[in-house]
Formats: sequence, structure tokens, C-alpha cells
Amino acid sequence: MILFAFKFAITNILFSVILCSLLVRFNKDDKHSNSELLLHSLGLGPAFTTLLLYYFFLLIPHRSDLFCLLLIMAIYFLIAAGGRKSFKSLYKEIINSIKKAFPVFKKPIYYRIELVVLISLIFVPLTLYLSVYFAKILPQPLIGHDILGYGIMGRIIFEEKSLAPIWIENFASSGFLYRSLHAPSFSLLLTWEEFLNSFFQVKSDLYFKSISSYYGLLILGTQYYWIAKKNKWLAVLAAIALLSGLAFFLVFFSRQIDSYRILLFSISWIYLAHAVKKKDFVSLLMFGVFSGFAAFAHRIGVVLALITCIVFFIILDANFKTRVIRTAIVIMLIVAFGGSHYIFDIIWGSGDWLKLK
Repeated sequence: MILFAFKFAITNILFSVILCSLLVRFNKDDKHSNSELLLHSLGLGPAFTTLLLYYFFLLIPHRSDLFCLLLIMAIYFLIAAGGRKSFKSLYKEIINSIKKAFPVFKKPIYYRIELVVLISLIFVPLTLYLSVYFAKILPQPLIGHDILGYGIMGRIIFEEKSLAPIWIENFASSGFLYRSLHAPSFSLLLTWEEFLNSFFQVKSDLYFKSISSYYGLLILGTQYYWIAKKNKWLAVLAAIALLSGLAFFLVFFSRQIDSYRILLFSISWIYLAHAVKKKDFVSLLMFGVFSGFAAFAHRIGVVLALITCIVFFIILDANFKTRVIRTAIVIMLIVAFGGSHYIFDIIWGSGDWLKLK
């Protein structure tokens, strides 16, 4: 469990904060709060790491485990160097947000009671869930058609250190039969975990098994954050309403890709709205990046990315030339951040993702 905590802290927290620092640096006109960028960046660390692995295996396959690990760390180090001046402001924003959220001794008694009730409604169920999750749910083995398929592919890619198992439908060296319907982002999360396992010389898949629940919590957190801007109690009711749906509730007790791809797509739509209204660089960047990662997670994301680009072009309040340029930038970002896989699959793979089945 200690190693799992290390993997989680490195990939989901540290890498995400490093990426956020670069976004904060780009956010020079302060059209987005640092807390908003940090919340949305918490889903970027794992997704961006899988994208790096994908391009490594595409461009420089069959390298050693240590080489790949050092290359990943080196890239994040360079990104951190680029965003180093933002860490201080990001830290101050977090501290100020905490102080603003819990001004216990500066408010009248009724406010303190309200705050205690609100904290109890959020943290008591969360604590109970996490206790059960780590004790009973997380240790269970990978079971189920989809998640087992994603896991096997992730392990085979790790063993081969290349994308050959994706392009070759019947991969002779392993006997694995694979139909490339979706981009391998989700599978590469297990590949990344295997690299860390190899460094510590252990075998574990706890990190990979935690992804569904982690992104489910991010979906709840994102929903709460935006609705709480209007009313915090409405945000609590919205969270309860979302959890009352059986399909979403089961995300926290099963292993699946759905929460991973849904969060990425949902945030892309948030920045679609920002890109139309605020017309700033960060909104355009995040819109393209999250749309690309949504496509990199699942082939449905490709269709949705195409639809969002059309919507963006139609509703953007600008002249025709500006619409074409900004939509083209978004398309290039989508391709760069994962959409390229589907082009490569047509060239080198089976192109099965094009078939409606």
C-alpha cells in the first residue's frame, strides 16, 4: 500500500501540479482562477503520462525500463522548470482558498453550525467509503471483460516496449488477439505502473485498479466546484443526485474506463464554453488538450471532439477568418494530444475503429 501511495502521489498529484504550474504561467490575464486550473489539472497527470509513453514507443521503441522512466522524469522536470515561477502563487491560492472555506472564528455561530453540517455531509461519507475501498475493494483482482482486456494490453505493451501489439491484430510473439477499437491511453496507465514496479522490483496493479474511483471523485469534485459558485447546498444536492444513479454509483465499486473518459470530455466542454466567451489562450489550449485526451481514451471521444469543433466554429462570435484559425488550432491540439492514434491506426493498424460495431 505504501508503494501504491507513492505511485498515486507521483502521477496524480505531483505530475498534475507540475502541468498546472505551466497553465498558471500561461494564464497571465487571470481569466481563470488558480484553484480552477488546479482542480481540472488533477486529471491531466495520468493522461499526459500515457501520451508521453505512446510517443516514446512510437518514435523510440524497445528501450530499457530505466531509460523510459528517466525520460518521463526529465520531461516533467523541464515542464516544472518552465512553470517554476507559478508554484508560489499556486501555493498561496490554495492556502487562501482553505482559509476562505473555513473561517470558523470570524463568522457568527449559525455559520459555524452550517459549516460543520456541510463538512460532515462531505467528509464523513468520503471517509467511510475510503476505509471500505482500501480494505475490501482495491485489493480485489481484475475481473471483467473490458478491464481485463485493457489490463492485458497494458502489460503486453510494457513487455514489448513498442506499439506493435496494437498495430498487429494477431501478435505472434504473445499469441494475443487484439482489435484496435480505442486508443491505448487507459491501458498505458498499467504500462506506466509496470515501469514503476520494475524499478522497485515488485508486482502490483493497485494503481491501475484505482483509476476508475479516482476519476469518479474528480467528476464529483468538478460538479461541486462549479455549482457551489452559485449555492453550496445546491452543489451538495447535485452530488447526491448524481450518486443516486446506479451506473455512476457503481463507478466507485468497479473497474472501468467510463469515469476516465467522461471526466476528460466533460472538462473539454467547460473550456469550449470558456473559449467562446472569454476567447483567451488558456481556454483554447485546454479545450483542445482535453478534447484530445478524451479521444485518446475512447473512440467515442473522436466523434465528440469532431462535434465540439463544429459547435465551436458555429457559435464563436468572430469573423470567418478568426473562426477558421481558432478551430484549426483546436484540431491540431486534438491530433497532438491523442487524436493522432486514429490516423496511425488507419495507416499501420486495422482501422477497426471506423467500423460501427
